[in-house]
Amino acid sequence: MATARGNHTATLLLNRKVLVTGGYNRNTASAVSAAELYDPATGTWTSTGSMASARLNHTSTLLLSGKVLVTGGAPDNAQYSSLSSAEVYDPATGTWTAIGSLAVARQFQTATLLPDGRVLVAGGANAGYFTSSAEL
Repeated sequence: MATARGNHTATLLLNRKVLVTGGYNRNTASAVSAAELYDPATGTWTSTGSMASARLNHTSTLLLSGKVLVTGGAPDNAQYSSLSSAEVYDPATGTWTAIGSLAVARQFQTATLLPDGRVLVAGGANAGYFTSSAEL
């Protein structure tokens, strides 16, 4: 992995590569926008497109289309700031597309793919307080 990170996500793609997104780099004391792909067949890492927003404590959900939805998180290591932004990664092009915002900024949330293809985002924290809200 080219970028040291914690509090990131790792998502198994349909092509069997693993997409690693965001996180926190202690060496630079900053959130990470970089994304990397791990190929278990060759044991190699390659950089792919960077997210529009650096984030940690976010979710990453494989969609039925094979694209990956990233939601929320935090822009830095402060527990009182959360993101409402969401982005979609297209493994065919290696690019990210902003898709709007969550109704509630949150980090530490869950994101669950539903059988109909929608994603349920629930819980997490906002401004240092837990939230019980959920949204699709």
